[in-house]
Amino acid sequence: MSFSTTGMIKTPLFKRTFWLLFVVGFLNIIAIKLYLYWTVWWFDMVVHFLAGATVAMTAMLLWYFFFKGTIPNISKSIKISVAAALLIGILWEFYELYFSITFLSDGLAYWTDTSSDLLMDISGGILGALYAHRILSRD
Repeated sequence: MSFSTTGMIKTPLFKRTFWLLFVVGFLNIIAIKLYLYWTVWWFDMVVHFLAGATVAMTAMLLWYFFFKGTIPNISKSIKISVAAALLIGILWEFYELYFSITFLSDGLAYWTDTSSDLLMDISGGILGALYAHRILSRD
């Protein structure tokens, strides 16, 4: 297998990760336009779960690319993916604070929402790691 950027783009994992990223972006746009984050209590959880899976799949794809086709064992795949999903999730929470999308002054509601978001990021990260590991192992 070629390990050029073109070779990476042709992998099934890249294509599936790209489409999942598209779905997450589309859901985010729709949620903002239709106020779904504020009117449908569980919608934010779905988007965070899918975003966590997308980040995990991206992390695995980058590992596969930078380490020339090596696939880490399942335990390491989960650790790498969850770490990536958690890092991006935490950065997203800081983004929300910086741009006044959420407020620390909301007290318990803020901490409950943030904890839920990060838990969904981690859960999605685990599923994304398992899925990416399976796809890469089949190639």
